[in-house]
Amino acid sequence: MRNPRIAVIGHMVAESNEITLPQDPALVKKLLQLHNFTRVVTDDGRLIDHIAYLKQLQGRPAEETFSVWEMYLCAGLLLSSHLRRHGFEVELVNFIDSDNASNRMARLESFDPDIVVLSTTFVLTRNHLLKAVKQLRSSLPKAFIVAGGHHVLTSLMYMTEEERASYLKKSGLDAFIFDSQGEAALLALCQAYPDDLASVSNMTWRRPTGETAHNGQLREDNDINDTLIEIDDSLSGAIVHIRTARSCAFKCAFCSYPMIAGQLALMELDNVMATLWQAKRAGVEAVVFVDDTFNVPRDRFEALMDRMIAEGLEIPWYSFFRCQYSDEQLVRKMRRTGCSGVFLGVESGSDRILKNMKKGAITRFYRESAGWLKQHGIITVGSFIVGFPGETEETVEATREFIQNSALDYYFIQPFYYLHHTPVHKRAEEFGLSGEGLFWSHATMNWKQAVSHINRLFLEIDGAVFVNPDYTLWELAYLRGKGMSLDEIRDYRIMINQMTAAQMKTYGPSSGDMTSRVA
Repeated sequence: MRNPRIAVIGHMVAESNEITLPQDPALVKKLLQLHNFTRVVTDDGRLIDHIAYLKQLQGRPAEETFSVWEMYLCAGLLLSSHLRRHGFEVELVNFIDSDNASNRMARLESFDPDIVVLSTTFVLTRNHLLKAVKQLRSSLPKAFIVAGGHHVLTSLMYMTEEERASYLKKSGLDAFIFDSQGEAALLALCQAYPDDLASVSNMTWRRPTGETAHNGQLREDNDINDTLIEIDDSLSGAIVHIRTARSCAFKCAFCSYPMIAGQLALMELDNVMATLWQAKRAGVEAVVFVDDTFNVPRDRFEALMDRMIAEGLEIPWYSFFRCQYSDEQLVRKMRRTGCSGVFLGVESGSDRILKNMKKGAITRFYRESAGWLKQHGIITVGSFIVGFPGETEETVEATREFIQNSALDYYFIQPFYYLHHTPVHKRAEEFGLSGEGLFWSHATMNWKQAVSHINRLFLEIDGAVFVNPDYTLWELAYLRGKGMSLDEIRDYRIMINQMTAAQMKTYGPSSGDMTSRVA
């Protein structure tokens, strides 16, 4: 019997790139509450994604791909490489959105996969998953569709078996892979398909009879050196996302990732270098390292920089970056290897809030590093949270001052999002913290006040440029890869922010009643 053919889907965008505004002002306001900082209103009554708007401004043909999601995402590259290494024929579809859906679905129908693998790394809601599966099922009615990744894991981890079965049925999927890694389970599924699925660990699935089966749980601890991404000439000119580590060395109070992902696992530097050389020789446009803390441990990171310099390996790259583990000499080495931009998880301009967050850093570290990075021509995007327990008007003002007067190039702000599986939940009584998700309150602030502060800061700050909070550093990396200069990108973002400010005055500021995480 032949091996099954497998299609891997890196991401499916939930909403159309363009939405025609309804006639009802109340419905328009709801749409803006959801999309205020990620879409703009056009003169002809459309609500359009920022990048899609730029595509039209530049006069690019409708059939041309122009989307941040065009970058090759880590999950899709990793899973397709892993399966091909084990002898499977794999069709990787990096992303599907409203502009390319017809073409991509026709390609999938032609490939006629037995198994469709859907990554949920960037799926934020159940509604998003249901839309994606419905679209796949309409074109591939006979395929066995399985989903795994962040959304599946965090949705299922607190469900009973009955609730998991109900969600599986409602989703239209054939199976969930329920593990923080899942590579071993996916490979086992493909090897066992279709007759021995009961042997696959970490899977909830529907039998042909319609009955739901819950296979045994066996937490995976895969060797990160056994799941390397393979890069070839088919990726020439692309921006590719790769990882050199799994999990995170820190335990920030608002973040669930280290608990979910387990102990920090580091790829051997020989394998990192081999992957980078593959990217260089394939003609890749740029590399995005998705490690949560790429420069930690510092000695490993500096050893990588030294090897790249010694071997003459220079390629444009972007990453997350921890400022407390940097100095000007290290930043200089980064620039020599091709570093073009970094994401700085600053989170607050108040040392008191950073202490509450257990960030392991103080604002001085961020100010110094932002200055060194700017001096050496490396773009910075600062991430901030408003409303973390202990937040007051005074600490919000400290954040405003930091963004306004530091050397940051770009920034974005999001409200605190209260997850009960994060470390801060253990201190809920101490902070008077109640609620869940976006809707919370604590002793010194509530979610409505936080959203109001974010609206105000957006309108007041002009020292750094606000960037799309859904795309952050990726937007800048993508547009650089498309040939735009740094000045052109900055002018584009300023134009978008001016349009956003105007629509806030016309339709009202975001109230926080709806966000992409609850819609």
